[in-house]
Amino acid sequence: MSQNTLKKMHTELCDVVKYSLEINGATHNMNDLIGKKIKIEWKGKVICSCNKEMDTFYRSGFCYKCYWESPMASQSIFKPELCTAHLNIEDRDLEWEKKFQLAPHYVYLANSSGIKVGITRKSQGVVRWMDQGASQAILLAEVPNRRYSGDIEVSLKRFVDDVTNWRKMLSGEPQSVDLVKLKNELSKHIPEELKQYILVDNTVTEIRYPVNKYPSKIKSLKLEKNPVIEGELLGIKGQYLLLEDDRVFNVRSHEGYIADFFYSDIPKQNLLFQ
Repeated sequence: MSQNTLKKMHTELCDVVKYSLEINGATHNMNDLIGKKIKIEWKGKVICSCNKEMDTFYRSGFCYKCYWESPMASQSIFKPELCTAHLNIEDRDLEWEKKFQLAPHYVYLANSSGIKVGITRKSQGVVRWMDQGASQAILLAEVPNRRYSGDIEVSLKRFVDDVTNWRKMLSGEPQSVDLVKLKNELSKHIPEELKQYILVDNTVTEIRYPVNKYPSKIKSLKLEKNPVIEGELLGIKGQYLLLEDDRVFNVRSHEGYIADFFYSDIPKQNLLFQ
């Protein structure tokens, strides 16, 4: 992809989550930019993972061909309970699906906009929690493939959410929850044949984010409607940049957008972006 293409921010679990953004051939320490004015200028083009450049994506960050043919856009990506690689059954590309699906996965509980159950590849670990803006998280189970994680998730969706309410997540810090107690309660509802994968480790990970001020009335920004987005950076949570005037920008949902990134010190008079 072009070095001017937006990609999700890298995260590192520290006392406060450390964020970095790679764009324009440089790596920017985003925590250091809080309190400064930033600017994202879209060039009016996007680029698919297949390297096709176009004016806009067809759907979900893919061109038309990839959306209907790529294994990265198959239904099993969004609904892991539909995975079939462990049965040697192809959806779109069995070789790719085996590499992706036949790998250890975690099922976890997280507290972001409230309690949710989620899944992630074991190699992703805590990254998934930081990307979702979770303030607390605990591992529930470790399974040998993606399908089993989806089956556990489905069994628990009757009791807790499986999606994050991003508006609520960006409204402030959630109330602390006893995740160990909740894990024990929910474990009873996991199918018997999958209970063997429940983890005895009850470590609760606490996560703090670099936020000076949360928005009071959230205004979501999209590059299609606002090709130039600028303002003082007040904080970062999940993959969201929190800007002045209650505006928020989801970096991850704009992956593949060809753009330039600038920043400057405040005061704003006679700004010279660098």
